[in-house]
Amino acid sequence: MAIEEINNKYAIQLIEILNTDNVLQEKLGSRKCIISKDEFIKHNNEWSENTNSEIFAIVLNNNAIGMISLSYQSVEEKKAKIGYWIGSRYWGKGYASKAFSQILEYAKRKEIKYLSAKIVKDNLASRKIWAKYGAKMELIRDKMYVSIVL
Repeated sequence: MAIEEINNKYAIQLIEILNTDNVLQEKLGSRKCIISKDEFIKHNNEWSENTNSEIFAIVLNNNAIGMISLSYQSVEEKKAKIGYWIGSRYWGKGYASKAFSQILEYAKRKEIKYLSAKIVKDNLASRKIWAKYGAKMELIRDKMYVSIVL
């Protein structure tokens, strides 16, 4: 399992998950819609540029099973946010946790010192991943705000 730049093959595999995984769509709060490869790439490129972000595929046995990003990067403040999703058939197998570990190492190499995210409070799997790395957690309304100092 590794995180890798999104190529054409991975883009197609990620779109397949996004377009067909009803359980994931519900958890992401997405409305049911079919997106094309071009729309996916255009959206990711624009979002990355607008938010100073890098997006990676979570890859298992040469197949993309999810995405992880290091977003809203600030070199001056040495901080960024982490976001991720993984196809529901891969939940509970440790893949998101491994990808998280790899994005932490990547952030360290970039000299980022502070990482954060906003998680839906009932997403216990994500909360567990952050807790594994000693994250500070604060519940505000229905969101858990998490942060790690590297």
